[in-house]
Amino acid sequence: MEEAAEIKLTSQVGQNRLLLHESVPLATPLVVYVEPSGYCNLKCSFCPHGTPADGLKKAMMLPELFGKMVDDIGSFPDRIKLLRICGNGEPLANPHLPEMLKYAFRSGVAEKIEMITNGVLLTPELIEALPHYLTRLVVSVEGLSSTDYERICKTRIDFDQLVRNIGNLYDHRGSCTLHIKIHHEAVRTTAEENRFFDLFRSLCDEIFIEKLVPMWPQLTTSFSSDQFRWGDDPVIKRRVCAQIFKGVQVQADGEVVPCCVDWSRVNVIGNLTSESIVDIWRGSLLRRLQIEHLSGRKECLEPCRDCSMNDYCEVDNLDSCADECIKRLRIMEKQ
Repeated sequence: MEEAAEIKLTSQVGQNRLLLHESVPLATPLVVYVEPSGYCNLKCSFCPHGTPADGLKKAMMLPELFGKMVDDIGSFPDRIKLLRICGNGEPLANPHLPEMLKYAFRSGVAEKIEMITNGVLLTPELIEALPHYLTRLVVSVEGLSSTDYERICKTRIDFDQLVRNIGNLYDHRGSCTLHIKIHHEAVRTTAEENRFFDLFRSLCDEIFIEKLVPMWPQLTTSFSSDQFRWGDDPVIKRRVCAQIFKGVQVQADGEVVPCCVDWSRVNVIGNLTSESIVDIWRGSLLRRLQIEHLSGRKECLEPCRDCSMNDYCEVDNLDSCADECIKRLRIMEKQ
């Protein structure tokens, strides 16, 4: 049994990665993050929904807006590598989610479509529908009991039903990869880690224990680690944010920000209700932000100066080639 668990043990980080520092600027983003719902059914103590977070906007994305976004993505010169269904809210809260995913899947605009969910809102209908349209489905387990969910998420759930639903999802997954993850605050002892693996290793294709890290700027939480999110690699202070060079986050109301952790939307770079995502990606607001980072002025920008997501979570590092990236950006601007 231990050998099976070791084979499945893998983080969410992609294994075959493009060398970002050699590819900036990108004509087509690698990833588009999209938030179907700004609402969440949990109030996790490490998230804007569970902490004092003035300025958190909540909306429900309409299928028409989602469809426009997908059509816009199809206008890039290449397919995007990944369409990732995630954001500040819980995707399953959107009642139109299956039809939206179906549209994205049939469009073929992305090589992969992934979704992150807490899984609590899974129903037989969703369990049947979702795997048809997803390459990978990541279920973020927040505890090992209903009591854990009350402590960490300030919400009481039926934990046994959650486990049964995940098991049913695994049985219906087809070619969709099912990834189960949990954070270190929920498995604080070796016995709890073993219980997590015992509960879920036969119900998934991939499994991992992540460290909770201070990735949300402007939020204070007691649930945090001083280690790298994905393993034992050292935490390295980054001068340049890699996130803003490889993708954008589309919020449920259509606003676009350059980074998925800009929950308060300090840097809105466009709005899909009136602009194309292609124009936003090529626009002056994002380009100006990229050049500010490459020029070493991250500490002068909000919320970037208080953000440590890159230090704790990011695999890509542009710091050593910032000058070369600026040169390539300037050349592109003249074309």
